[in-house]
Amino acid sequence: MSNLIEARTISKYFLILALINTIAAIFFTLPILIPTSGIPLIVGVFPGTWLLIAYLLFLIVGVIGMLAWSLVYNLIESIFQKKNTIKKLAIIHLVFVELAIYGCASTMSFIGWQGGQALRQGLSIASVGFLIEPYVLPTGVFVSLVLLGQLIGVYNIFSTIRMK
Repeated sequence: MSNLIEARTISKYFLILALINTIAAIFFTLPILIPTSGIPLIVGVFPGTWLLIAYLLFLIVGVIGMLAWSLVYNLIESIFQKKNTIKKLAIIHLVFVELAIYGCASTMSFIGWQGGQALRQGLSIASVGFLIEPYVLPTGVFVSLVLLGQLIGVYNIFSTIRMK
């Protein structure tokens, strides 16, 4: 088994995931269009802003970021004359970022939804803070995993450029 993979192949995988994430983002947007869902009311105040931040994070990292990585891997050959990249690093990069962005967006959305609903039902901000507190640490773990995946991607690109 080779430790290299064509950069264009990894580029295709990132593009496919960007398209899947775009479809997911569309489905995440649909509840906003339903006035009875209460999401527009929740997003306007703490902790509902976590929903908005989760959605924007998903769009930036999950859609635009995946498109950008697809472009980077695709351009390696034409700019640096490198046809292959390190397979393990590329796969780890792809998997870490994809799993982490879904985990991060899910936990942040859950925090925003639960906290926003609790606030709408009359709980105090302090009570809402205690309610959402157990979910903040897992969110931080997913954010760290996104960053780790991005660093692995950058390291892979530099390693690919330096390969002979």
